[in-house]
Amino acid sequence: MSRETIARVLRRLRLQSGLTANEVGAMIGKSGKTVNAWENNRGQPDADMLMNLCDIYNVKDILSEFREVDRDPFAVSHHEKEVILAYRENSIMQPAVDRLLGVENAKKITVYKAARSDNGTEEDGYVELTQEQVDSLVNAPETDDDF
Repeated sequence: MSRETIARVLRRLRLQSGLTANEVGAMIGKSGKTVNAWENNRGQPDADMLMNLCDIYNVKDILSEFREVDRDPFAVSHHEKEVILAYRENSIMQPAVDRLLGVENAKKITVYKAARSDNGTEEDGYVELTQEQVDSLVNAPETDDDF
């Protein structure tokens, strides 16, 4: 693993833990400046200190956490695996998570009694629309004069 990767991961882990560099420094007997130096690739913790940091940040799988992402963009960390498994196990929460992450699919909803513009004699049918399409219809002007 490269020095740049170690620096980048240490910073990400600290931020995820909600700790400041000064707080981490106090926990390990170093200054916040030293922690910042490690995170900005101006130094590097020794192996024992790296293990202490991993304990503070609750890292369970060190090799996975510090992998070189550039080598395998589809590799996932231990935390990412936990998130994926939790997502799969909680189907009721999936739409909320999808929306939060901005990855929701355009879900189809059914609109009853679709208006016909051709004055046809067939029964009114059902029309499948996305929520976005429904929103645009709801916000559309009522007549052409409203344009």
